[in-house]
Amino acid sequence: MRLSRLYLCVTAVALLVGCGQSKMVQTTGQMRMRMLERNYQGALAVLRQSKEQGFKEQDRVAFWMNEGMLLHLTGQYADSNAALDKAEKRSEELFTTSVSKTMKAAITSDAAKDYSGEDHENVLVNVMKAINYLALKNLQDARVEALKINNKLALYNTKYEKKSVYNQDAFAHWLTGLIYEMQGEKDDARISYMKALEVYKTDFAGNYGTRVPAFAAEDAARLAVLTKDDEALEKIRSEFGPQLGRSAEAIKTMGEVVLVHMNGEGPSKTDYFINCYFASLTNWRCDAEPGDEFMKKTTITIGKGDTVKVAFPQLVIRQPMHPSATLTVGPATATTEVAEPISGIAVKVLRDKTGRIFRDAVIRAITKFLAAKASEKAGEKAGGALGGFLAKNAASATMQAFEEADKRAWITLPSRIEVAKVMVPPGVYNIGIQLAGGGALPPLQNVKVEAGKRVVVTQYTLP
Repeated sequence: MRLSRLYLCVTAVALLVGCGQSKMVQTTGQMRMRMLERNYQGALAVLRQSKEQGFKEQDRVAFWMNEGMLLHLTGQYADSNAALDKAEKRSEELFTTSVSKTMKAAITSDAAKDYSGEDHENVLVNVMKAINYLALKNLQDARVEALKINNKLALYNTKYEKKSVYNQDAFAHWLTGLIYEMQGEKDDARISYMKALEVYKTDFAGNYGTRVPAFAAEDAARLAVLTKDDEALEKIRSEFGPQLGRSAEAIKTMGEVVLVHMNGEGPSKTDYFINCYFASLTNWRCDAEPGDEFMKKTTITIGKGDTVKVAFPQLVIRQPMHPSATLTVGPATATTEVAEPISGIAVKVLRDKTGRIFRDAVIRAITKFLAAKASEKAGEKAGGALGGFLAKNAASATMQAFEEADKRAWITLPSRIEVAKVMVPPGVYNIGIQLAGGGALPPLQNVKVEAGKRVVVTQYTLP
């Protein structure tokens, strides 16, 4: 009786939360089509129309993240920050785990849990809010976001028993330094630029293959000159070139244009299925396990038994069509360099979590195996061997139909963020952006550049 109740409980929960992501996946597919057409307003309309059916209560963080990016792309910077602020606050609330939803996840999939966002997504919330504030020329609130970035990265350094692959973000540190410098806080800017340089050399080079951008080395050298930190300047010049730091003199009479280029489609998630075979509760094997960059196949020698299908999230990575862009302001030009390899970070973060996901998947498989056995025994009691066989297969089919991976993600992020910078005399300019491989974007007209100040412009390139 107890086992049959387990099956009834499992089936009821599966029916409650199963098929939970089909509408969300359909919505994100429609959003993607409109984004590829550069119809960001249309993509936003599709997202908002699906808020209740496509994105359930546990999906609100993903909804607000995507809404915030689309509002940024339509130039609604204040509204973008309002949406991103909701995502951030809800994510912080979710440090308290919902026991009921954790139980559902053990029976169905991780999609039944509240989605709080990946660590890098939560840092990028503050990055995007800071960029929005820079567009609104609100340096003070941009500085607040910079402080939040530092606090989050400090938390990620301490929150895991085993150090997560993502616990520092070079681009976030660099952006923080830029904001401090624009605020005139030179010592803080130097510290942030130096931290960015260090993380580019270590974490980003080692984990994502991202080389140190030339602009990051020059920014760190400039602030070392301006703050008279001769030791730091000597270290930078010894590693990256004796000419670095010359912009410290140029910035006194010239202004700087900074292009933040969001290039290509960000990663999304799909289902990756494996099979677990049970001879008994203590004798089982799966035909894949964590390994390599994601999963590796294993050899099954278990003999007769029951098969349970289990789903994992697998990333879909799309490389940008344009390897870079060239910024032109008057006579000055610069080519963008990769500053934030978002797709690369997402791959490493998921690989870092695969062991935990596998553990939860095995628990889910065991739960389903027990439920199928419970149904078999209940069926045998009611209708003999044939009744048991039919009941077990019906239970198994019901539960397998609802097996799916957690496919929630901030899909409107770009594949990567690139940066280019030029210094020009004060004046009013038309800013040109030429894409490598062909194609020019509409120029940004009548942009005023002042001596000793910076103008930050953003551009999102799709596909």
